[in-house]
Amino acid sequence: MNRRRFTAAALSSPLVLLSDRVMAKVGSCDGSIVLGTTISESGAFSTLSDRWRKMTEVFAEELNKTGGVNVKSCNKKIPLKFVIYDDQSTPSTAVSLYERMATVDKVDFFVGPDWSSLGGPVPPVAERHKIPMVAANVATPALYERGFKYFWGTPYPIVPLWSKRYFDMVSKMNPAPKSIYFITQDNPVTKAITGVWSKKAADQGLKVLATEIFPTDLKDFTGMISKLRAAKPDIIYISSFDGASVALVQQMRHLNVHAMDVHHAMLSGSLFRQVGKDIEGMTGELPWYPGIKGPYSELIDNVLKNSNVDMFDYIFTFGRLACYLVMVEAIEKAGVVDREAVRKALYMGTFKSPAGDIVFNEHGFPKSNGAFTVQIQQGKPRVVWPQDVATGKIMWPSPTWQ
Repeated sequence: MNRRRFTAAALSSPLVLLSDRVMAKVGSCDGSIVLGTTISESGAFSTLSDRWRKMTEVFAEELNKTGGVNVKSCNKKIPLKFVIYDDQSTPSTAVSLYERMATVDKVDFFVGPDWSSLGGPVPPVAERHKIPMVAANVATPALYERGFKYFWGTPYPIVPLWSKRYFDMVSKMNPAPKSIYFITQDNPVTKAITGVWSKKAADQGLKVLATEIFPTDLKDFTGMISKLRAAKPDIIYISSFDGASVALVQQMRHLNVHAMDVHHAMLSGSLFRQVGKDIEGMTGELPWYPGIKGPYSELIDNVLKNSNVDMFDYIFTFGRLACYLVMVEAIEKAGVVDREAVRKALYMGTFKSPAGDIVFNEHGFPKSNGAFTVQIQQGKPRVVWPQDVATGKIMWPSPTWQ
């Protein structure tokens, strides 16, 4: 059966169980190291991750070109293999599939899932079966504070570091901005971003003129934009998912809003496709982008190219790839394909990535996952800060918003 279309109903089919059986051997130096994962290929989150199956397969292919995972106790490299199912963006389906991978497929380790709605109910499966799990884009810190011993995650970026590099850049700009205006989608994540960065903006000496909140389904922003224009901020900071801000960006352009910079916390290729040149000159964040060199950057570059995934189109991609890198490194640090040894290697560990070190706290939450500042220049995202890894030079004040 094609795992892409696997549903909960298939769990009861013995033909499926026999034909799909993987039978990984934990601790063995023979065969492949098998990582079990689910990807939201259908359902509400599919627009964020529908190309990740191919990307995951290519990751294994590229790593295996070098021999695979270096396992010291085996005195050789062992190939990597993935078992992949579609969790349909549904928590109950994800739980059933991770149970299946633990008991039927008998995978060695878990990677994924994504999204906090799945990151709540799925990790207890790993805990029950004592299988180390490195989740991807599970960003809610409280989910890591439940006393689990087998759960880690690589969300990118984390809220406390989301705009750190942006505000570092702002502090060095000439002319210096003096005021900032926050426009925030009514969503827990976006409100958390504004909560952190409005305070830090004020601490940095910027006058916070407003922290406006809009409902996700709002289409007419004229009233809000009228107040924005009257305030005349130097920086406009939009904390919103890309889809909810389409009308806002279009109407800001139509009503001739001016500022030194318009910063969008979730700037993306999806937004660009919907608003076109209206996004020109805006700044935003990306966890990593090809051209930034670092550990495994060549590997990740090749994976993206060979799976036709653009990091700007799929802005949560790096969090997913990072969980693969961390698990591979943890196995290599443990030196053995053993769940308890890998668990110990993960605990409060430090792992390499092209975006910098990933450092876990005692709960399995990363302390170091920030983002690079990008600006849309001639329709393309350019990394503009920090300067030592920049792929373009910041245009300040943004010429298209003057």
